[in-house]
Amino acid sequence: MSSLRVAVIGAGHLGQIHARLLPQISNVELIAVADPSPMAQKKTLETHDVPVISDFRKLIGEIDAAVVATPTQFHHPIAMELLGNSIHTLIEKPVTDDAADAFELVQTADKNNCVLSVGHVEQFNPAIRSATEKVGTPKFIQASRMSGYTYRSIDIGVVYDLMIHDIDLVNTLFPGEMVDCKAAGFSMFGGNEDMAQARLQFSCGGVANLTASRASFNPAREFQIFGTDGFAGVDLVTGTVQAIEVPNWVRQRQFDFLSANAEQQTFVRENLFSKVLPKSEEQVASSNAILAEQKNWIDAICNGAKLRNTGANGAVAVEIAGKVLEQIDQHQWLPGDLPGPLVTPEGGLQDNLPVPLQDTSQNAA
Repeated sequence: MSSLRVAVIGAGHLGQIHARLLPQISNVELIAVADPSPMAQKKTLETHDVPVISDFRKLIGEIDAAVVATPTQFHHPIAMELLGNSIHTLIEKPVTDDAADAFELVQTADKNNCVLSVGHVEQFNPAIRSATEKVGTPKFIQASRMSGYTYRSIDIGVVYDLMIHDIDLVNTLFPGEMVDCKAAGFSMFGGNEDMAQARLQFSCGGVANLTASRASFNPAREFQIFGTDGFAGVDLVTGTVQAIEVPNWVRQRQFDFLSANAEQQTFVRENLFSKVLPKSEEQVASSNAILAEQKNWIDAICNGAKLRNTGANGAVAVEIAGKVLEQIDQHQWLPGDLPGPLVTPEGGLQDNLPVPLQDTSQNAA
């Protein structure tokens, strides 16, 4: 079989990563990188041995597939042209910032027999997979993504930027649809929310508490699952998985903990996480999730393999994220305040007038 001709559209941070990894996949030929920015073009030419062009439309007819790694606002129009010309497409997350646009892309991909994938790389995180295998059927999920302000993806808020990863995971782990959403968030630096917290409930009964911040002094990425057979917590930074197994005799209430005598109470206290609720810890070997994502997409195109990051799941994640944002827009922090993320939890509208940054490291003479 001839090589699959692939292009990368968008040469920012993620576009550069895609351009570096795609040539590592057998049967893939990276045809070009497209970006209108002269600075991005210069960086690409310095880093990759690949042609660089300004207008991706010039590639139509010359490529079989494309990775879209542009700012989110351009995902829909670019992908519509690609899919409309029967070009398989992998779109970085979120697939769009509007659910109707996302589902339109799914329909267009189906109509033109295209493989549409979305860049939710946590689906390929081996630590996440290890954790989900240890808990049985998930019942409650708690996740936190906290980072400093990096100036990346500031065209969207933290819900689409960070929380969308956990929304996608929760949506694939819980069967059924989301039936209830409560959320609040606020903006620190611009017009979009920089901190957000959401509680999601699904028709299966599963509940998820999700927290995201890109204005945190304590960076962290954690994912915890409570299920029918136990608990697993993942440190997504280190790849460490801590798990607790709930034995049958505990689940089936074969021992009355409340009526335990002094000796039994001592045993439970001293052996809680060794014999009562056995605890284990596993260091999961890291892997390149973006490369795994690319390989899955290419395998689906070339061999009909099952796609893990489907366009449909990506669209549902956007739909859920949109409902989270609706709740954030409606939340009133204090009586008398206007609702929405531009009102701080302390009350009062933020002053949106620009304030010049000043170097205060030295006192004025």
